[in-house]
Amino acid sequence: MHDEAWRDRAACRDMNVELFYSTDEAVMRTALLVCEGCPVRQPCFSAAMAERESFGVWGGTVEAQRRRVFRREQRSRRQAARVDAA
Repeated sequence: MHDEAWRDRAACRDMNVELFYSTDEAVMRTALLVCEGCPVRQPCFSAAMAERESFGVWGGTVEAQRRRVFRREQRSRRQAARVDAA
């Protein structure tokens, strides 16, 4: 379980959640703009990564961006495991 007190300080806390789950490019850009100035962008991103959020804008990222980061982290862990095993 993650400490989610950061949510109370999020720039999006009083906004319509549908803005952050749209598939429309223009709407997604608007959501990403909200994230730009958010004081809790990093904890939001970290929570999305930990929960493997597959939809929506989280921490200033969209699904494809988070998926790339996750794959990169997986590759790094596999490489580290190979080095440890050698």
